[in-house]
Amino acid sequence: MNAEVNKTVKIRNQVIALTSGKGGVGKSTICVGLGLGDAMQGKRVLLIEFDAGLRGLDLMLGISEKVVYDLGDLLEGRCTISKAIAESPLNENLNAIVAPVNMEAPMDLADIKLLVEGLRPHFDRLILDMPAGLGFSVKATAAVADLALIITTPDWICVRDGRQMAAALQKNGFDAHRLFINQVDERLIRRDVITDLDAVIDGVGSQLIGVMPDDPDIQLKLTRGIALRESHRVTRICRALSQRIDGAYIPLIFS
Repeated sequence: MNAEVNKTVKIRNQVIALTSGKGGVGKSTICVGLGLGDAMQGKRVLLIEFDAGLRGLDLMLGISEKVVYDLGDLLEGRCTISKAIAESPLNENLNAIVAPVNMEAPMDLADIKLLVEGLRPHFDRLILDMPAGLGFSVKATAAVADLALIITTPDWICVRDGRQMAAALQKNGFDAHRLFINQVDERLIRRDVITDLDAVIDGVGSQLIGVMPDDPDIQLKLTRGIALRESHRVTRICRALSQRIDGAYIPLIFS
């Protein structure tokens, strides 16, 4: 593969924002996967879901019955931080603040900055599940994140939108972004057809940090709050992603 997998990310990567130009690329699934990869290595992890009105992490993390307060309640002063955080049964180190069902006012960047900076001392990793698109997601990422993962699929519409995301982050003075390619056809991997992935990397214009095959277990288990075995390849891919973010050189895992 022409573009090197990330070898040099050794900045303060405590706050990771997952972004995408287009919806439907599996961003929230990768958010949960990365959180599990971190948690399985002993990191205390908090996922924060920002997609107001389109909550999904509660189901994916198995915490829907635990959630009483959400991010909207927290930002609008109706609860304390501790009441908004729910622990996932998938792993004792994995926690989340879920998105509001609705909000009376748009999220304020100053409030988000205060929230993230206040949470930094209490968690090893904060993972921000940003809404798709180039508006709020770009501004919030540039304001609070240490690293952005641009999630795309090999679909060329998604690739083009991923490039727009990379350009928008750059325009906002934020160049600490990496590319994660999701939903890759396993037949291409088995045939070792990697030229298409090179084209995706070149198309987005961001350094590759991970690849996820199009695995049915993701839909059957991970998106429904059912834990995957630690030996499962999806789990190993997510754990390797966590290690790359921390600066380790880990070869790409496909199987």
